[in-house]
Amino acid sequence: MIPDPQQDPKKETLRLLIGALIVAGIIAVLHFTPMKQWLVEAQNLKQQVEGYGWKAHAVFILGSVIGIAVGVPRLALCGLGGVLFGFVEGVLASQFAGVLGSYGAFLITRLWAPKQWVKRQLAKSDKLRSLLEKPTIGSIFVARQLPVPGIVPNVLLGVLSTRHRTFLIGTFLGYLPSNIPVALAGSSMAKESLTKAIAQVSLSMLALGVCSALIMTVRRRVKDD
Repeated sequence: MIPDPQQDPKKETLRLLIGALIVAGIIAVLHFTPMKQWLVEAQNLKQQVEGYGWKAHAVFILGSVIGIAVGVPRLALCGLGGVLFGFVEGVLASQFAGVLGSYGAFLITRLWAPKQWVKRQLAKSDKLRSLLEKPTIGSIFVARQLPVPGIVPNVLLGVLSTRHRTFLIGTFLGYLPSNIPVALAGSSMAKESLTKAIAQVSLSMLALGVCSALIMTVRRRVKDD
C-alpha cells in the first residue's frame, strides 16, 4: 500500500534536521579523527575517476542504468555520483542514468512481463493506479513524488497505454526535486575544506526542505482528489 500522503510537518522538519546533523557529523568525523584517511582515499578515488574522463561517466551511467532497471535504489546511486563527480556532473550523470534505467524497466515490462500478473501484483496501489490511469507528463511527475519504490511506477506505466515521450519527460522532471539535493549532499563528502563541506550540506538540506514541502503539497492534493 502507498503510505498516507498526509504527514505531520513538524515530524518532516525534525527528520530533515536529523538528516542534516547526521551528514554534518559524518563529515566532522572524517576531518577530525583517524578516519580522515577515508576522506583522503575518497579524494584520491575522485582524482583517479577524473583521470578517466568521459569513460568514467559512461561506466557509471551504464552500471546505474542496469541497476535501476532491476530495482536498485536510484537515490543511492545519485549520492555516489555526487561523491565521484562533484555536484554538477554528478547530478547530470545520475539524472540521465535514472531516466534511462527507469525507461529500461518500462520497456522490459512492456515487452516481456505478463501484464495481467503485474496488474494483480499492483492491485493494492489503488491511489497510484487511479493517478496513472491516463498517464500524462503531469501525472507521472506527481507519481515520482509519492513514497513508493521507483520501480513500481516504471512497471505500472509499462502495462498501461503510456506514450514513450510522455514517460521520459514526466520521469525526467519528476526526478529533479530529489536528485539535486542528494547529489549536492554526496559531493560534500569528498570536500577537502570542512567549511565548504558543511556549507554544502546546509545548502543541500535547504534544497531538500524546499523539495519536501513541494512533495508534501503534492501528496495532500493527491489524497484530496
